[in-house]
Amino acid sequence: MFRRHMQDIRQGMDHFEQFGRSKGPQGFEGFGGFGRRGGGRDRFFKKGNLQFIILQMLEEESRHGYQIIKDLEERFKGFYSPSPGSVYPILQMLEDRDFVSISKEGNKKIYTITDEGKTFLKENVDQDEFTKRLEQFKNVDFEQMKASREQLQGLFYEFMKASQSALQDEEKQKELNVFIEETKQKLERFYK
Repeated sequence: MFRRHMQDIRQGMDHFEQFGRSKGPQGFEGFGGFGRRGGGRDRFFKKGNLQFIILQMLEEESRHGYQIIKDLEERFKGFYSPSPGSVYPILQMLEDRDFVSISKEGNKKIYTITDEGKTFLKENVDQDEFTKRLEQFKNVDFEQMKASREQLQGLFYEFMKASQSALQDEEKQKELNVFIEETKQKLERFYK
């Protein structure tokens, strides 16, 4: 049992280290799948979700790429901040599919939703699970979530140190297993 815990911990450590080194939050799977890595389980932005929300934003008003990035960051109160490397290829794909048109304003490309893009949104809005997921987070206190995430990050770090120490001592291994099980049961009381 302990060895399996340690394998899970080592795999999670890669995720944890990426979180700590990045410019922005990578996220924890347990927080609604926020994040870019997410272990594939339940990522916040699944394939196609970001293009859908960008189209929705362009339906509200035309924007340039940098404005889209900043508006997404503001919409998620800094909890999610897309990179230009994720937004601009999506804008190119939307243009290739004739969902957006581009006009120039100085050095900036202004993206405007087309009739095809509006039709796509209308045909898919009821089927879009992402829109439903976003509704869950409409009134979420992202600052509190960030603070909780930072607390969990610190807790995870302490857990990693304790786990490494327990590798050297069989008695500590048993004690840590009991602690993990008790903690798990206490946490389950919050949502059961």
